[in-house]
Amino acid sequence: MNRRPGGRLLRAVVPVSLCAALASAPLWGVPPVRAVTPEQAIDAGYVPNPAPALARITIDDVTPRVLDGAGAGGQLAVGTVAGVPTVTVSGTIINVGDVPLESVDVRLQRGPRAPDAESVREPLVWSEPSFPVQGEFLRAAVTLAPGESVPYRVSLPAREIPGDPGPDLQLTEPGVYPLLVNVNGTPEGGSPARLDDARTLLPVLEAPPPAPLPGDDDEVGAAAPADVPGPAPVPLTVLWPLAASPSRIALVPGEAGPEPVVALTDGSLLRDLSEDGRLSGLVRAASAAFDGPGGGDLRRATCLAVDPDLLGTVTEIAEGRPVVIDEGNGSRDPGGGEPVDGEAGSATVDEAVVGDASRWLDELRALAEGGCVVTLPAAQADLDVVSAVGSTSLTSAALDRSASVERILDVAPVPDVLIPASGTLAPGTAQRLGASGGTAIVAAPSTRTDTGLVPPTGVVGLAGPDGGRALTYSATVGASLAATGEMPENPRYSDPATRYWLAADSPVARLQDARAALLAPVIDAATGSATNSSAAAGDDTAVAGQGVLAVPPQVWGVDEESANSLLETLGDQLSTGRMRAVPLSERLTGPVTIPEGSLAEDPTGAVDPGLADPFADDPGGDTVRRLAGSLSGTGTLRSLVDTSDPTSADAAAHLDPLVGDALRAISETGRRAGGDGLTFETGTGAAARDRGATRLARLGETVTASLARVDLLTPGSVFTMASPNSPLMLVTRNALPFPVRVDVTVTAPEDITVDPVGLIQIPAAGSRTLQVPTQSDSEGGVRHTVVFALHGPDGTRLSDPVELSVQSGGYPVAQGFAIAAAALALVLGGRRYLRYRRGILDPADEGHRP
Repeated sequence: MNRRPGGRLLRAVVPVSLCAALASAPLWGVPPVRAVTPEQAIDAGYVPNPAPALARITIDDVTPRVLDGAGAGGQLAVGTVAGVPTVTVSGTIINVGDVPLESVDVRLQRGPRAPDAESVREPLVWSEPSFPVQGEFLRAAVTLAPGESVPYRVSLPAREIPGDPGPDLQLTEPGVYPLLVNVNGTPEGGSPARLDDARTLLPVLEAPPPAPLPGDDDEVGAAAPADVPGPAPVPLTVLWPLAASPSRIALVPGEAGPEPVVALTDGSLLRDLSEDGRLSGLVRAASAAFDGPGGGDLRRATCLAVDPDLLGTVTEIAEGRPVVIDEGNGSRDPGGGEPVDGEAGSATVDEAVVGDASRWLDELRALAEGGCVVTLPAAQADLDVVSAVGSTSLTSAALDRSASVERILDVAPVPDVLIPASGTLAPGTAQRLGASGGTAIVAAPSTRTDTGLVPPTGVVGLAGPDGGRALTYSATVGASLAATGEMPENPRYSDPATRYWLAADSPVARLQDARAALLAPVIDAATGSATNSSAAAGDDTAVAGQGVLAVPPQVWGVDEESANSLLETLGDQLSTGRMRAVPLSERLTGPVTIPEGSLAEDPTGAVDPGLADPFADDPGGDTVRRLAGSLSGTGTLRSLVDTSDPTSADAAAHLDPLVGDALRAISETGRRAGGDGLTFETGTGAAARDRGATRLARLGETVTASLARVDLLTPGSVFTMASPNSPLMLVTRNALPFPVRVDVTVTAPEDITVDPVGLIQIPAAGSRTLQVPTQSDSEGGVRHTVVFALHGPDGTRLSDPVELSVQSGGYPVAQGFAIAAAALALVLGGRRYLRYRRGILDPADEGHRP
C-alpha cells in the first residue's frame, strides 16, 4: 500500500531554526507572528509551498468535477476525444518574485489512487515526484514580468485513445486520484527550474469504458448481468451549520444610551446577513438543493445546526434594536459611522440592517419548517473550558438554549445532543456539564475502544461516568470540509501527517478535495475497499459501513456557489441510488457499534495550537480564573436589579451580553486557522488567540466599569454635628439604566451611634440622598471618622468605602449662644413693656398708638 511516497519526509519535522525565527515573544500583548519566508519554507520542506520564491500557480477550475463513466457526474460541460472524457485543469500563474521569468511551461500529472476513503488527503502533501503519470509541458507564457499573471489550461484524456500515442491519465478503475499541476520556467539570467505546483483530487465513480478501435462499430464492454446486485447504498447524513464568527460585544450598560443596543466589534455579521452574504448564501444553497435532483432525500438527510447566540442576536436586530459598532474606542453607527453618545440619547435604528435580519430569519424559518434542527454550543464555545469554569450561568448560556431556538424558528431542536466545535470532547466534560446520558457528535479519533484503539466511525457506547454515547464521523471528511472556504482550518482531530499550509491551495482546489472525500465512501462501497471492521463479518452492507456523516466547521466560510456545488454532488448520488438518506434522529437512536468505548484525552498525540492559553503565565490569572472573576461580577450586577420596579424590564437585555461575551472569549472559531496547522510559532490560531485574549480582558474591564457606576458620594470632607442627634448626609448614585438595590453598611467609633441603613432602592440613572440618624455621646470638639460602604445584595463591595469626618462636641457652645439670646430677648421685651405702662412712646411704635 503506497500511502506516503518519498517527498513527504522533508516536511515531517519543522526545523528548530524555523521555529526560532518565527517565534514571537509571549502570546499576550505582542504583534501577530509574521509570515513564513521563501527561505524558511524551503528549509522546512513544506509541501505544498506556502511561500514560493519565484511563481505561484493556482487551480481555478477542474472539469469534470466528478468522473462517472463516459459522463461527468452531473456536470454537462465535459470534453471528449474519440469518446474518451477529457480532464481539464485551468488556473493562474503569478510571478511573485522580483525577476522576469522566461519559458513558463505547465503540465498535468497524476499520482496513485487512494487505497481507501480514509487515505484520500495523504497525496495533498506529496512532492512532485510522487505523481508519475505525466502529460507534456505546454507553454503558458514566453515571458512573465514580476507581478504579472497569466492563465493556463491543461488537458489529458481520462484513458488511452486507440491510435493516439499521446499521454493519458490512465483512469482505468474507480478511485480518488490526486492531480498535480507543475509549472517550470527560467528566471532571467538563471537556469530552468521547477517554480511551483498545485494539487487537487479527482473522484472517479466509474472508469470510462475503453474507446472503440478505429473501424470497429461494435459496442465496447458488456452490460452487467441483471441478476447481479449493485453495492449497498451508502448512508448519508449532513449537518448544515449556520453560525457566525463572534462579533457581538458587551458594553457598559447605559454607555450607548438608556435603551439596550446590539454592539458589534465589526460589520462582519451585517455583511453575512446581506443579500450576497455568507449566511444568506448557506440558507439559499440548501433551499435550492432541496428543490433539485434528489432534493427530497437530501432534505431528509440534512439537519440544520444553528448557533443560538447568532439566532438571538439576529432576532434582536430584526425586532428593531439599534446596532452600534464598537472596536474598543467608542461606539459608532454601522451605516454612516457617526459616533454614538450615550449621554445625548439612544442609538438610531438602521432600517436596511433590520430588513436584512428579518429577511434572513424568514428564509431560515421556511427552510427549517418540517425539518430537522439541532442546537450548537452558543458562540462555538470551548465546552472543555466551560466545564472547567464550573459556572451554572455559563453552562446554561452555552447549552440550554433549545427553548429560544424553538421560539424563533417554531421547530423543536433534537434534544440531548452535544456538538463540540473542535470535534473533540475530553473525558468527564459531558458529566460536568450535566449532559451525561446524551450523545456527543465527535470525530472518530476523539474516541477509543476498550483496548485503546481509534475505532471506525459509528456509535460508541461510553463506559464509566460519562455514560451516554458518541456518534462519530470520519476525520478525513471533517478535515476536508474544514479546509474549504475563506477561513480554512486544520482541525484538532485531523491526521498531523496531512496538515499543511492550507492557504497554499486555492479555494477551488480545497473544495474539490472535499467533494472527493465525500464521494470516497461511495467508491469504497463499489470496489469493496471499505475500512469498517464490519466488512470482515460478511454483512452485505458492510462495504457501505456507517457511510457519510458530513460535519462541516460550525463557522463555515464557503459562499453560496460552493455550498450549492457540494449539495448538488450529494443530491446526484441520492438520485442515482448510490447513497441513501439517513436522518440524524435515526443515527442517534441506532444501535451501538463500539461497546465499552471512551472519549480520548488526546485525539492525535500531536501538539494542538488551539489549546494554547494566552493567559497561561499571566500574573492576573489564566483564562479559567479570569472567566470565573468576570462571571462573579456579572452575577453581582444581576443581583443589583430591583425587579420590583417595572422600569427594570430591560435590565436582562443590558446584562445578558456579558455572559455571552464570556462564551465568545473562548470560541473555538479560528483556533487552528493559518500557519502549518502544527505549531503556534508558525501563526496557527494566532489571530483567534489575540481576539479571545482581547475580548476576555475587555470583559473584565466592562464588568468592573459597570459595577463602578453604582457608588457613594459625600456632601463634604467634614460634617459638624449641631446637636447630639444631628443626621449625617450621604448621596448614593446609580448611573446604570435600570433601578438597583444596594446595601449601605456603616462603621462608627463607640461613642457615636449611627443607625443602620440596610437595603435601599436607587432609581435608574439617578441618585438618592440619605439622612442617616446619628447620636453622639462625646463632649468637646472631638473629630471622629464614620465609614460608609456600598455592597450588593450578594455581599460584594461595589465601591471604595467613603470616610466621613464628623466633628462632635460643638453643640455646647451653640447651646450657650441660644441661652444668651433668649435672656437678651427677655430683657428687651420687659423694658418695652415697662415703657409702655409709663406712657413713654417707643420710637418703634411711631404711628401705631393703640
